[in-house]
Amino acid sequence: MTDRTTDIERRRLLGYVGATGVTALAGCLFGEETTDDEGNGDENATDSDDPNSEETESEESTDDGSTTVRLLHDTHLHGSMGSPDEALNVANYFGLMCDLAADAPDGNALVVGNGDDLHTSVESSVFDGGHMVSLFNAGPLEYDTYGNHEFDNGPESLRENVADSEFTWVSANVRDERTDDVFAAEEGARRYAIEEIDGVKFGITGLAPADTPDVSSVGDHVEVLDPETAVEAVVSELRDEGADAIVLLSHLASPVAQEVVASVDGIDVAVGDHAAMVYDEPETVDGAVVSVVGDEFDYVGQLDLEVGNDGLVDHSFERYDLAEQVESGEVTPHEEVQSLLEEYEAALEAELDVVIGETTEPLDVRTETVRSAESNFGNWLTDVMRADLEADVALQNGGGIRSDELYPVGGITRRTVVDILPFPNRTVKLEVTGATLREAIELGVSTVTEGHGRFPQVSGMAYAYDPDAPAGERVEEITVGDEPLEADATYELATNDFVAGGGDGYEMFADGDVLVPADEGTLLSALAIEAIQEAEVIGPETEGRIEVV
Repeated sequence: MTDRTTDIERRRLLGYVGATGVTALAGCLFGEETTDDEGNGDENATDSDDPNSEETESEESTDDGSTTVRLLHDTHLHGSMGSPDEALNVANYFGLMCDLAADAPDGNALVVGNGDDLHTSVESSVFDGGHMVSLFNAGPLEYDTYGNHEFDNGPESLRENVADSEFTWVSANVRDERTDDVFAAEEGARRYAIEEIDGVKFGITGLAPADTPDVSSVGDHVEVLDPETAVEAVVSELRDEGADAIVLLSHLASPVAQEVVASVDGIDVAVGDHAAMVYDEPETVDGAVVSVVGDEFDYVGQLDLEVGNDGLVDHSFERYDLAEQVESGEVTPHEEVQSLLEEYEAALEAELDVVIGETTEPLDVRTETVRSAESNFGNWLTDVMRADLEADVALQNGGGIRSDELYPVGGITRRTVVDILPFPNRTVKLEVTGATLREAIELGVSTVTEGHGRFPQVSGMAYAYDPDAPAGERVEEITVGDEPLEADATYELATNDFVAGGGDGYEMFADGDVLVPADEGTLLSALAIEAIQEAEVIGPETEGRIEVV
């Protein structure tokens, strides 16, 4: 098993690949640069949790008019950088944000994220999240919050990343129970911050999902407070400190965020979503604006907020499609981020060829096997998925297992795993009935003679099918464990987000109760890499899970 200290030191080394980072909107190379002596956040930000901080009095506006500030949101990048050769990458994303910030009224702009930025990706498995910190340091991001995936590599890894951040992490509800303060306060994180822009004080805080300890590796001393209770206390303190408008960086599912906004008086704006939903227009909840633009690189949200003496007066919204903007020539990649992206890509290429474990059995991922019969790699992968999500059974579509190779006994590299699992699929846990499982297996074998990718590799269950029988009538037997499948019973199913969303025809899963959504799941390739590293040696075999009769 890889030593954690070695991992962190290696990540720190790789994390500084060419990185000299500039802070805040100085990362857009316009306006006046401001830096913090400790390298964490904007010098104008304050937090009363720090007994040595002095509250900055807001200068009186020269007139009675309102001030407009452009809020650009959000990140939620899952540790992915994107490819330098593709439209959807971090350099183009931050380039677009900088262009929009430069066009803000009177240059008043604020760039924020909403967490789940450090993990999970193949890059994260190599760089331990430090690559994202370096890219964010070079870009325009000013504030971010903890999502559940920030803790995927454990609390000490996250502390290292927070310490290296030149932007500010804020969280109202992620606490270190030993200090009764925000997690990683010593490294620069804050319960909240106040950012003064053109005489307007913006209070900024964030929220992580309440179930973060159940779906990630928070360790022994991290507690996640009830979001509503935690943010209510922070909002009260922000108002006492003179905040004119309060912005919540939300990693809650947007319906939950709307409930919190409705229950807690004083929140003016909430941005971000745990479940990657996209709103065509922001929702207005009891006068507060809730804006949701999905995850990763697809969209940038722009909220022009008009703030007067009595707080938020009005807003306007634009959602920018990054691919469209790049294809139309409207985006110039962020120069420093682009340079870092290229360096990390080169480093990643080298790291992909590193041996991470070995196999004592040939790994069969030949197309003819994974799309018609039991594959030993399919068994191993679904076992890992089922164990990770603590599910009863697991199902992986054979078409998601690629490379069409029979890998010999010996070393396994990261590149091997990425070649086998090239798609950005994440694990999902559903609750389904036995009848639904039978329907799914029947669908999976319905096009086996055509070599369709829907063919199901499974764990925790076994089935027998007759390829010569009519489609829809091919399954002869299904067992879960050692018992026959019960049509009326419910089972917890681990699968991937493509299948859970109806991909390859698995539409029957659309009605299943989602127990662990994709945003709480793990990238399949990263999960496989981690499992091989932990095991060091694997030797998967076929066990009679799939019988052709």
